[in-house]
Amino acid sequence: MKRPLVLALFIVTRIWLHAQGAGESAPAFSIHLLDSVACTPVKDQSQSPTCWVFGTNSLFESDLIKKYNLNVNLSEMFIARWAYIDKARQWLATGGKTYFAGGGQFHDVVRVVNKYGMMPEEAYTGRPQGEANHNHAKLDTAMKSFARKLLHQGKTKLNDHDLKQMNDTLDKYLGKVPDHFWYNKKQYTPKSFATDVIHFSNDYVEVVSFADHPLYKQFVLQDKYNWAGDSFFNLSISDMEMVIDTALAKGWSVGWEGDVTEPGFNAFAGYATIDTVPPDCTMERLADFRTEKTGRDHMLHIVGMGTDESGEKWYYMKNSWGVWFSK
Repeated sequence: MKRPLVLALFIVTRIWLHAQGAGESAPAFSIHLLDSVACTPVKDQSQSPTCWVFGTNSLFESDLIKKYNLNVNLSEMFIARWAYIDKARQWLATGGKTYFAGGGQFHDVVRVVNKYGMMPEEAYTGRPQGEANHNHAKLDTAMKSFARKLLHQGKTKLNDHDLKQMNDTLDKYLGKVPDHFWYNKKQYTPKSFATDVIHFSNDYVEVVSFADHPLYKQFVLQDKYNWAGDSFFNLSISDMEMVIDTALAKGWSVGWEGDVTEPGFNAFAGYATIDTVPPDCTMERLADFRTEKTGRDHMLHIVGMGTDESGEKWYYMKNSWGVWFSK
């Protein structure tokens, strides 16, 4: 079964956020949870642009609970590190025309796991000095500076010396990646962990809804974060909602990307709404995306669905902003 990763761009009009624990950050009014998926505890991306890793890893962790009754904390920074190197390669190959920064999309996580493997958080935290929180300000600055220098030198790919320097920078800010590590009294490499422990397989599909592309076909989304030129399946909004609801009803969670700078998104209150849906929502979404009025600046993990006292549907989403904003 293909499981959905959704680039939704706020097709859902009501969400409440899983921030401190199941139900603790729900809005003041009553919501009855209809379908929910087991998920791991909320993490904190803190001062790092890595929601795409936290959200996707969270989805993988829920899948592992469902498929194997395996509760594992996967390393976000192992993924972010390798993605940075791949983005640098693409950036140089295109003469600096693709995206090169700390952000990304969920297919970037899938690509890294397929190419390089995976590690548990306990083996690679990405906080080499035991820092309490992630802070990538200096890392992002250093990586951009180094990549620009290579571009100005006319380079179109990383040679061994360039790659060593890039890894030295990543080692400094994220820590050196171990070749081997222990997990549950067994020794693994990143690739053997991905194969033997989490049994990773690329059985996910990414869906979007854009009115300027044919429905039920794939296309390459022109979005800066899609630096690798991945394809998405285009569905109608109603069909996308059906895909989400069906997945939740069958016990599978969904990755969601959208705009959390909209006025109705209130992380402190624990919910987000769009109170007035425009008459032609499909075309307005498209126009807002083109003008960047509506962006794609955050990824969350849909782990449930419910209804409020008026019968309105809500989606329950796991965030990656920690538990510091408890009510």
